[in-house]
Amino acid sequence: MDWLLVIIALSLAEGYLLQRSVFLEYTFRTVALSSLGANFVLRGIWSTFIYPYLVTPLRHLPTLSGNLNNARIIFDDPRGRLPLEWMKTVPNDGLIHFRDLFNRSYLLATNHQALLDIMSTNTYDFEKPWRARDFLARIIGFGLILSEGNAHKKQRRALTPSFNVKNIRALYSLMWEKTGLLMDELVKEIKHNPMENGKPEEGKVEMSIWASRLTLDIIGPAAMGRDFRSLHNPENKVADSFLAILEPTKEKMAFLAFNFALPQWFARRVPWHLNKVIDSETGFLRDMCKDIVHEKRASITATKATAKELEADILGTMMLGGDFTDDELIDQMLTFLAAGHETTASAFTWACYLLTLHPDVQERLRSEVRQRIPSGSHPISWNDLETLPLLNGVCQEVLRLYPTVPTTIREAVRETTVAGKHIPKGTRILLCPYAINRSPEFWGHDGEEFKPERWIDTDKIGQPLVNNNGGASTNFAQITFLHGQRSCIGKDFARAELRCAIAGVVGRFRFEMQDPKQKIHIAGAVTTKPVEGMHLKMERVDDW
Repeated sequence: MDWLLVIIALSLAEGYLLQRSVFLEYTFRTVALSSLGANFVLRGIWSTFIYPYLVTPLRHLPTLSGNLNNARIIFDDPRGRLPLEWMKTVPNDGLIHFRDLFNRSYLLATNHQALLDIMSTNTYDFEKPWRARDFLARIIGFGLILSEGNAHKKQRRALTPSFNVKNIRALYSLMWEKTGLLMDELVKEIKHNPMENGKPEEGKVEMSIWASRLTLDIIGPAAMGRDFRSLHNPENKVADSFLAILEPTKEKMAFLAFNFALPQWFARRVPWHLNKVIDSETGFLRDMCKDIVHEKRASITATKATAKELEADILGTMMLGGDFTDDELIDQMLTFLAAGHETTASAFTWACYLLTLHPDVQERLRSEVRQRIPSGSHPISWNDLETLPLLNGVCQEVLRLYPTVPTTIREAVRETTVAGKHIPKGTRILLCPYAINRSPEFWGHDGEEFKPERWIDTDKIGQPLVNNNGGASTNFAQITFLHGQRSCIGKDFARAELRCAIAGVVGRFRFEMQDPKQKIHIAGAVTTKPVEGMHLKMERVDDW
């Protein structure tokens, strides 16, 4: 009987303990979930309502009303118009504060000191936001543009020799040769597409496509020793791939914003047809760059190329230095291929547009070019073009008024200081070349006007001379190529290309818009392009 009582007692105890265990487990889960929920709610209240308005050190800066300003900037028409308006109307000491939909802080840099701190003094305190980098890497690889910190310092140091002044000036002959091919192809295009009731040497041209082909045929030999011959081949796959990726449409702008807001592991799985376009076209470009790297590596091994032979292009110079793996070389080639041709193509397209709006400048420029260069087929030197005052002024004004990348963003990766203000880690800062390059603070009341004369001085006997400041008091007044350690390494290359292209086309042709009443819209997901294209009526001027 005793043993039965013991069994009953043990059973009752076990049941009690089990019940208590379930109760405690249920209570623990309830408390844990409740605590987690409460913590989430409190953090939301703190980050959305308390910190942005009562705690952040940025709250004392001039602050824009509303919480969708970053979205408005992305879809601005043209991108940079709103920041320019804020610079003109909001009193500030170098920084303007605004918030996004989630009350996260953004700053717009507006004066010399702020720009100096961000781009020079404290450069490595700021990086491109990871999601933006992760998306852009799909297109241009993790090359120099998207690298950060020590990786960027290493890459910049290894690549700088390829872009010194001596090497750039040695490329003028290649650039002028390709410009000559462009001029010949434009003559054929004019004859193939004559204007209705026009002259025999007058016809229709869509210049933005030709601009892209020209710069692609320059960057190919210069960067990787490969001539894509896109000027001769209208069905060129490389040119078509970049057109498919960078064609300026509203859908691509929405796609850009979508990818900047969400992680790539999620964004790439969304059934949006542009995901397939990006993957297909960039896959082709990456495979092509891989083939070029492997071919060059095999050629070096087979022929035992000398250092001088290797330095004939940027890829050879990088291989000679031995600082990059083949995968890293492929990323760098993607970067130079995309950035190296698209930036100048955009600038040249806008140059043609501005010269149609200012035919008097076009005529004076044609006269200046022809006085120095006897014909379009005559050899030139770097000195022939770099010392032409009006050509220099036109190029500088184009780059000032129509920067290829109108806005870019940085994120503080540590606590830092800008324009004497404490900047918390995680703060995002907007750099807006479109707005800075037109700001009245730097350029006066006529900062939005096309005035090549800004860049021309006169000597003691009244002869025009090139100047490189445009009359501004600081070189941070123009940030098309940024400044400091993160400035565009290819800026001198781009300027040389632009000089050659403008000198050649203006020297041989007179042009105007096919439809003088057409309104041109500036757009583009990454770079700026005319949405409508650049449809010109071109006429050959005698046999130059």
